[in-house]
Amino acid sequence: MTVRLVILGAGGFAREVLDVVDAIEAARPGSFVVEGFVSEVESDWNQQRNGVPVLGGFEWFTKAPKADRRIVCGIGSPAVRRRVVERARGLGLSAATLVHPRATSTRWVALGEGTVVTAGVVLTNQIRIGQHVHLNLNVTVGHDAVIGDWCTLSPGVHVSGNVAIGDGTELGTGAAIIEKKRIGAWSVVGAGAVVNADLPPNCTAVGVPAKVIKTRDDGWWRQH
Repeated sequence: MTVRLVILGAGGFAREVLDVVDAIEAARPGSFVVEGFVSEVESDWNQQRNGVPVLGGFEWFTKAPKADRRIVCGIGSPAVRRRVVERARGLGLSAATLVHPRATSTRWVALGEGTVVTAGVVLTNQIRIGQHVHLNLNVTVGHDAVIGDWCTLSPGVHVSGNVAIGDGTELGTGAAIIEKKRIGAWSVVGAGAVVNADLPPNCTAVGVPAKVIKTRDDGWWRQH
């Protein structure tokens, strides 16, 4: 059955989500039809993104004909993504999970609802990935890793075996997490950083090896 899909957000990663859908549809025609993007940014409305309309704001869902449809979130910020998805859930909308045909995954990987896996991602064995996670281009995740909800793994991130990453964590481009390390929820790891020791929640860590340079109050992400 063809799934009617709306992409939340209309920025750069939202267009990359559309790329994933296009690739799935090319490999398995009839999988999805994208109705358009829904954005909270009014200046996006009535525009097009790669030939697909920005339908409007969340009010579009209440005005559109009732239909079986799913959402997928194309907003990079974990905190904003969480808020927007919770808003969609409040309207009774469920999410699609998208895996690019050029991603590699074993049958021992569990993906949560709404997660997006882009081209070049490699997932090995006994991996658990939460809901609404973004695995961007060429990310690798090793055996027995656990990645919480709402996380963003930017292009070229490498997660070694037995790593645990808390909810809402954002890993910058090219970051590497050494085996058996733990990263607390709602933290940020800078581009190119190497995490060779556990990191606490709500921190920002940069460098080689990664050092904490900032800590935010618990629950800071609820303000976004």
